Amino acid sequence: MKLAGQDIAVTGATGFLGGYLCEELLARGAAVRGVVRSPTKGAWLAGLGVRLEVGELGDEDSLVEAFRGADAVVANAALSVRGQDPPLRAYEEANVEGCARQLRAASRAGVRRVILVSSIAVYRVRLWTKIAEDHEQVREQVARWGLSRLTTNWKYSVSKQRGEARAWELAEELGLELTALRPGPIYGGRDHKLTAEYRARLGGSVALAPTMGLPHVHAADVAVACGGALDDPISVGRAYNVAGPRTSPFEALTALGAALGSSCRVLPIPVPLWVEFDDSAATRDLGYRPRSVVEGMLEVASVVAA
Repeated sequence: MKLAGQDIAVTGATGFLGGYLCEELLARGAAVRGVVRSPTKGAWLAGLGVRLEVGELGDEDSLVEAFRGADAVVANAALSVRGQDPPLRAYEEANVEGCARQLRAASRAGVRRVILVSSIAVYRVRLWTKIAEDHEQVREQVARWGLSRLTTNWKYSVSKQRGEARAWELAEELGLELTALRPGPIYGGRDHKLTAEYRARLGGSVALAPTMGLPHVHAADVAVACGGALDDPISVGRAYNVAGPRTSPFEALTALGAALGSSCRVLPIPVPLWVEFDDSAATRDLGYRPRSVVEGMLEVASVVAA
């Protein structure tokens, strides 16, 4: 599917990643409909040329109406929180049942092509290992104490793994052409989670940050992978890591401080550990080229200054 002139529905369009997805698809010549709970909240997207459709993750019928006539659906809506601890049931409602509703609604609306925004949280993380798409995935009995907690919380991890597994089952059952993207922790200029935490840590005169290597991916780079997946049918039936380069919080804070012109002094806490994900398949098939954290933080600073 070449995107120029195609009609693409994006769920969770008013969220952090959703905005970057809409911008990338518009730039590729697609007609984009943002499926949102609140059209008022999405007014800025309408200003870019996004057509807003009301659809609730918990209301499959509303999603069917929002998707009707589209050429593809980007199933991006999900629950992801930082600094809070909702019950597992809340994660399951959004990330398992909500995921299934999006795929069933696409099928009922006559849409076959679906891109699912999954997560590297589906993996059972191992230190000092470059994790590829066929790596072992989490199960509930190991999630509470597994190394996956280095990049997320166990409830999110379990729910995303179950949600993606259900998506593959439904794709086979309903005849959907599914691609799953597995981004790492995402940052960017409109991020109110990870990036906001980094900015807050630069508010003092000194910030301490570990040197442990973790994935960091800019939201715009995930959006490029999504556009590439829609552009090339080679991606149908495949999952792709889009986790970004291995970067320590010390490197990220240092880059952000330099981009913002912060006077905060960032000091390293040596932690000789790393977690990394193999993005080579996305680079080969999707045109994905993750930017360095220095480039990414310059974008953050430009949004902050705007």
